[in-house]
Amino acid sequence: MNSFDINLYTFIATIAIAVLGWIFALWLQGKNIKQQHKIQIKYDIYKQFVQIHKEAQDTLSKLGASTGTPFILMESSMIPFDLKLKKQFKDVWLPYSESECVFEGEQKWTSYVQDIKRFYSEFSNKNVSLLYVFEDWTAALGSLIPAKDTLFKEISLLQKTINEQSDLLQMYSVKSGHDWRKWDRAEIQKIADNIRDGAYGIGCYLGDFMVLVHNELLAKYFKQKRLTRKTLDPKYKVLTMNGIVENVDHEKFEQMKIYKNILIALAQENLDRALPPKGTISPEYERFLRSVIAGVCPSCNNPIEVFDMEKAENSFCFNYICGHSWKGFTIQETISIKELYKIKTARPGFGWLRKVVQGWKPSGDPKLNKGVDVYMDVNREKNEYHQIVKEHQTENILHEEHEPLTEHKAKK
Repeated sequence: MNSFDINLYTFIATIAIAVLGWIFALWLQGKNIKQQHKIQIKYDIYKQFVQIHKEAQDTLSKLGASTGTPFILMESSMIPFDLKLKKQFKDVWLPYSESECVFEGEQKWTSYVQDIKRFYSEFSNKNVSLLYVFEDWTAALGSLIPAKDTLFKEISLLQKTINEQSDLLQMYSVKSGHDWRKWDRAEIQKIADNIRDGAYGIGCYLGDFMVLVHNELLAKYFKQKRLTRKTLDPKYKVLTMNGIVENVDHEKFEQMKIYKNILIALAQENLDRALPPKGTISPEYERFLRSVIAGVCPSCNNPIEVFDMEKAENSFCFNYICGHSWKGFTIQETISIKELYKIKTARPGFGWLRKVVQGWKPSGDPKLNKGVDVYMDVNREKNEYHQIVKEHQTENILHEEHEPLTEHKAKK
């Protein structure tokens, strides 16, 4: 073979390799473009789910928040009758009648029920929208079809419960009469709690499903999976790829039990110290402490579950799952916890009527470095002012006043 032939074969081989390289590069480029396009589609799908999930959770939050019974507002409707106030009708001043005040209270009840029904309807629409989004993108979410079926089955059951319970509220005046003052408030509260719990359960399952959607669409690109939700009670279940399962955080659950025991012991210690003959205690503060000892939140009457306990150098805070908390001061020298409790009683349209302050507080006097125990009751309705200040360590009375509130103000 001469040099010409060798050069020709070399040229042909070079061209063939170049062509193959070009074809491979073209194929690789097409694959990368297809992959980038797929990633962009998955990201767009996830954004759609995030948006509809946010809207659904917003309506569920409104539904849950709307279940707080409106009896305080309803009772305020009776104030004009109780205080024998009058209203002007043409040129005559007429007293408010009992029946019209009761009717006004019932109107507030009707508005309360209507809000529950409205928020339930809004969520139902968002739930349908979520189903439509999933059906539109079934090709990209095929592995989640079983989880989707389980989700909507559970939501359907909870929706049925919410709808049935809201119907009970809607018909309550028909069943029990229009004088809402005679209604069984414990029964009504239980119905409202069922609605709130149903909304909470749906919200949890939707959050679980969003974890599955995230991990299916985005996790491998960012190398980060969202963790499956853990609960603090076996009765609360979790939606997973394997269906509805228990997933209790046993370590956190045991820690919460310890926090609750500390909380109850603190409340019992404060009650024992404040009850006569050792101390002076207001009825409000006593109810507060006894409620905590019984494991019931004084603010919302839900069972107390202490999610977290924070302790600083001179303070503490017990945070409850229901959203309320108990805060106070810590005296490190005596390794004991003290608390300053404050309550204000008000009436709509009349401002505050009574203020009660009781508990331990630090003192600005260097001679009282252990602080002081304070009891103060300011009662506008009864025109009374009471104050007792004791040295915390010795319980010696440092200051005491019991007099008409008007006279106390004159002295100030």
